[in-house]
Order: sequence, then C-alpha cells, then structure tokens
Amino acid sequence: MDNIKIFDTLERKIEKMLARVTALESENARLKSDLAAARKAEKEGSESKGAVERLEKDQQTVRERLEKLIASLEAAEKS
Repeated sequence: MDNIKIFDTLERKIEKMLARVTALESENARLKSDLAAARKAEKEGSESKGAVERLEKDQQTVRERLEKLIASLEAAEKS
C-alpha cells in the first residue's frame, strides 16, 4: 500500500513538473518574440534618428544659404 502512495505522489509531482516545463517553454517563446520585436523597433528607431539628423543638417544648410542670399539682397538695395 505504501508503494501505491509513493507512486501516486511521484506521478503528481512529475505531472506538475511537466506542466511547469510547458509553461516555461511558452513563456520562453513569447520572450524570444518580444526580444525580436524590441530589436526590430530599436533598429527602426536608429534609422529614423539618422534620417532626422540628416534632415536637420539639410535644413541648417538651406537656412545658411537663405541668410547669405538675404544679406546679399540687402547689400544690393543699399548700394
């Protein structure tokens, strides 16, 4: 009779462990997916940051050229 209780206890513990392993495998798959999504978002964010920096540089160049043209026009008016 004691052997039956021992085997029942072992069987329940093994079933709990298997359920836990299954849950951990599911969580691991979800975390891998989340990590992949985070890496993709980081890469896209980095690319966007580079694009914004290029646009700001272009905007500054245009602003400087316009300031020079305005200064030239003002100088021409005074002459």
